[in-house]
Amino acid sequence: MSSGRPYILGTAGHIDHGKSSLVRALTGTDPDRLPEEQRRGVTIELGFAHLSLPAPDGGASYELGIVDVPGHADFVNNMVAGVGGMDLALFVVAADDGWMPQSEEHLHILSFLGISRCVVALTKSDLAEDIEFSVEFVRDSLQDSLLSAAPIVPVSSVTEEGLDELRAELCRQLADAPPVRNFGKPLLPVDRAFSVRGIGTVVTGSLSGGSLQVGDSLLLHPQGIEARVRAIQSHNQSLEQGEPGMRTALNLPELQVSSRDRLGVGRGTLLTAVDAGAPSDTVNIRMDRLNREIPGQSATRRDLPSGRRVRVHHGSGSVGARIHLIEAKSIGPGQSMLAQLRLDQPRFMMTGDRVVLREWSGSATVGGGVVLEAVASRRRVRDEGQVHFLQERSRNPSDLALLLRSSLERDALVDLKSFKSRVPFSDQEVEQVAAFLTETGAACKIGLRLGDAEWWGELLSRAANLVGAYHKKNADLPGLPLSELRQSLLTMLPEPNLFELVIEHLAPRGIAQRGTILTEECFTPTLPDEIRAVAQAIEDCLRRAPLNPPGRGELASEDASRRALSFLLRSGTATELNDKVVILTEVYEDACDHVLAFLKAEGQATASDLRQHLDTSRRVIMPLLERRTNRWPPALAFSKPG
Repeated sequence: MSSGRPYILGTAGHIDHGKSSLVRALTGTDPDRLPEEQRRGVTIELGFAHLSLPAPDGGASYELGIVDVPGHADFVNNMVAGVGGMDLALFVVAADDGWMPQSEEHLHILSFLGISRCVVALTKSDLAEDIEFSVEFVRDSLQDSLLSAAPIVPVSSVTEEGLDELRAELCRQLADAPPVRNFGKPLLPVDRAFSVRGIGTVVTGSLSGGSLQVGDSLLLHPQGIEARVRAIQSHNQSLEQGEPGMRTALNLPELQVSSRDRLGVGRGTLLTAVDAGAPSDTVNIRMDRLNREIPGQSATRRDLPSGRRVRVHHGSGSVGARIHLIEAKSIGPGQSMLAQLRLDQPRFMMTGDRVVLREWSGSATVGGGVVLEAVASRRRVRDEGQVHFLQERSRNPSDLALLLRSSLERDALVDLKSFKSRVPFSDQEVEQVAAFLTETGAACKIGLRLGDAEWWGELLSRAANLVGAYHKKNADLPGLPLSELRQSLLTMLPEPNLFELVIEHLAPRGIAQRGTILTEECFTPTLPDEIRAVAQAIEDCLRRAPLNPPGRGELASEDASRRALSFLLRSGTATELNDKVVILTEVYEDACDHVLAFLKAEGQATASDLRQHLDTSRRVIMPLLERRTNRWPPALAFSKPG
């Protein structure tokens, strides 16, 4: 089993067209496991079986996990839950009945899920009066659909006629199918959950995205409960590791099965890796409608208005939502359009996921969609930049380079960890594309983020230019305060905490941070001519009375003199003893030398002794001594007068 190539095969088709009988004939397993199903002869719940097919090339066998879905109109919700993760569809049409309403609805659902690899089994061929006519009738019904080229194989589950041809056609379809992708992000939409005495909770689903090992921890969405995998099985075989494409059963004893009065694991919940990210209640999609009417469903031929409540089917579950069209007020049959789904409860989705949209009442399938943004905002949905972002992604949601470039174009800065968690690609693939964009000059690494190179260059240039402009306007000031630069760049910063990274990246441009200011490294403050004369006058005034200077208010009583004094202080020409006393720096240093010499000679001194020694006033000596207190030698000291 583990050496084969695993795929998921799902059935589709109208009620009583022989889906379950065909699965039983192919596998020997009856997928109708419920007594009610066996009594009524109608599939109600999902059924499961296993089919092993030898590969035509002699390589590893194809190990198909089969999901058999209900065909009755009342159980379409169950049908959608079963086909979400299939790799190959087995579309069943009865030769004696032909194309029926649920045939058409199931075709819509497969189309919305993007399932194009399909084999049509024309069952009950032994009852057909003209098998060639039946084949052509089905072929005509498939025209202009995603399955128009699907092979049609007449079979009979009763006589077993055509079963070998059907197996061979399934092998041919799988021969050129790519391996089920493993991008390191396991996803298991739960389609069954039950409790076994002595074992605990067991869940089943179609594993995709990444492998799982015994001992791995998983996160249950949307509840956010973590659980450890105790055991893994696939088709009753115990495994140490489950691979994408396998029907997988997990023993998760830490989880409880959902019930009427208890929220736990059940159909519609999703298991992911613990670091996959949180679910979201808002997603943006490209919505599609087919230009084909489903008989008996009038909603499929009417326009769907924006704001309509719908039921969104995703994975193995569904959730109520309101759909908001972005480009128009309504969407008609055959149209595609950008839309936002506002979900009643958060769901974990990834970019590129497929959804099916049904009427809130459950009476009709009205459309489908491809997820373009799995975690979206409800604000500014119709902004030009946002619409362009979604239109770009809509061109090819499976193109990783396009997804990353569109994020850079809209957001300028992309958190790679968050981006990786929402795209169906491995972390290595994302890093490779990021490296390519960096090497070609389209992007640049900024810490743990990826930035648009043009935007980042413009941002740094603007910051550097603002520093230069500040110097020109304020030649006497040492530099631009950080607070002013932050305010000037605010509109260009997608994240406030990016400002520190901007400062770090300014160094190669000759911009240095000095405390709370930024300055050009080659910049030296200078005074304008008119201020320089005022500064000289202040300096002369201080020099005339070195230790008995005028008060600060007298020195700088107006704007020009305040600017001049500020410059003298910043340039080191003057020293501020306190908020009222300023003296020349050379005078300050000389006075300190005299004080030190006096203390060395006398051993100690009072403030009054030093005042008299320097021939100054108490107004000057006290702040001078206090300013230097910690710098005198410890053996020397002065005392203040009591």
